[in-house]
Amino acid sequence: MTPFYWGSLAFVSALTLQLTDRRHWLTGHLFLLAIIGILLSAYKEFSAQASPAWQFMLVGAKVLAYTLLPVVILIVAISFVRYSYRLIRKEGWALHYSLLAIVGVILLLMLVLSGLNFWLWQVPSVWQLLGLALLLTAYFAFSFIAYLVACVTTRMGRRRQIDHIIVLGAGLMPNGQPTRTLAFRLQAAAKYYHAQRSRYHQPITIVVSGGQGDDEVMAESTAMRRYLVAAGIPRDAIQEENRSTSTIENLKFSHALLVRTDPFYRAVIVTSGYHVLRANIFARQLHLNLTGIGARTPLYYLPFAMFREYLALIVMYRWSNLVMVLLLTAGYVLALVRLV
Repeated sequence: MTPFYWGSLAFVSALTLQLTDRRHWLTGHLFLLAIIGILLSAYKEFSAQASPAWQFMLVGAKVLAYTLLPVVILIVAISFVRYSYRLIRKEGWALHYSLLAIVGVILLLMLVLSGLNFWLWQVPSVWQLLGLALLLTAYFAFSFIAYLVACVTTRMGRRRQIDHIIVLGAGLMPNGQPTRTLAFRLQAAAKYYHAQRSRYHQPITIVVSGGQGDDEVMAESTAMRRYLVAAGIPRDAIQEENRSTSTIENLKFSHALLVRTDPFYRAVIVTSGYHVLRANIFARQLHLNLTGIGARTPLYYLPFAMFREYLALIVMYRWSNLVMVLLLTAGYVLALVRLV
């Protein structure tokens, strides 16, 4: 079966999933597989019919790609380390801020090991080990790009009339004010509130969801309510959910609050753009008819936030990812055995 067949199959599957329930990370994987399959098919078709001059240029492009790969990996690795360093300087030390730096150091070690083996050791088993490391790196890079695609597809769809807006908490500053991330969520919620009111002329409730952390001077919901009131949202249009400490509790407790007075409520979730996919997945797993609206994120914080969110998805789907890693490793080892 040709790459075009598999690409078309992946595209139809992704489109079906998107139209039935867009709250899936798998949709991003399928769309990405469809793109790769169709591009491979187009490349094969073109290379089979290309003139000798084009064939020469294609070979040159392949050589250039193989040559540039270490350079690209080096640039990415250094960028990860520099970004973590700048983030720690801006936000203060925290282990999770160094995650990108750790990934960058691992990539740098792979390059150093490759160079040492090329120039000094010439040990075949080292190349085999590096080949496996590169294969697994490619798998996680693919799934990260699939996350980026799913971040777009999960937010696509027709806007509908709603009765409630659920705003997910995102931490407070030491003085009790919302963090910039949370402030952006509240601004997006206020904007959507006014848009719905002006379009449908129906009352809308905003549920601010977030409990009090050990390092916070008040419940997040209280600070969120005060922020919205200062932004011009009527006090009686705001409900507080002040027990939750995680995204899944935000959704559970907000649902319990709303369903008591409105069993057939229509609502949306407002959270950061990078977080919409996981919030949607939780809503689907809880069988809640909710979809997310994305608020902007401070640019300096966005790369870290997206990477941390990706790691959270890896942990959420840890067993399927573990199976894939084992299958790729087993396939790679079997290929090596056949070559030997």
